[in-house]
Amino acid sequence: MCSFKIKKLSIVLLTLVSMTIVGCKPTEKNYKSAYDAAVSKRQASETLDADLGIPGVKLQQVDGPATKVVNGDTVYVAVQHLKFVDGEEHEMHRYNVAVSAYKMKTNCAALVSDLFSKGYQAFGVQDPEGMFYVIAGSFDSLEEAATFDKSFQTKEKKHVYSGLPSAPVIIERR
Repeated sequence: MCSFKIKKLSIVLLTLVSMTIVGCKPTEKNYKSAYDAAVSKRQASETLDADLGIPGVKLQQVDGPATKVVNGDTVYVAVQHLKFVDGEEHEMHRYNVAVSAYKMKTNCAALVSDLFSKGYQAFGVQDPEGMFYVIAGSFDSLEEAATFDKSFQTKEKKHVYSGLPSAPVIIERR
């Protein structure tokens, strides 16, 4: 009788453990569905705000990039030390327009590839804290970078600025 209970308990435990292991695997499909859900939620929120006449509230980190007015437009600007990802060198000027930031290099590389296929001279860089930034354009002046910033936002309306305050950030490299 006791061995029957032990066998039954072990089968139940083994089944639960196997279900947990199989059910928790991250897959591309899981990531894609989570991304699509986040985009849908953001679009629904923007639509609701517009319908109600409420200006959209965008969260910003307190210690995040500062805002500056350039040519009448408000842009985010930060100062960072940057290095190329995997030693791949590109033409990097003083002002670089970052359109996403990731903790994982593979996410950065995927977006760089996507933007490059759309005609942008995109490349990846890394800051001293290990964050990977996707740079969509690099410029000598803040004015040129701000113009590109606004142009990118106009052309790429569906772009999600992962890791950034819902807009590109111009990184002044030191």
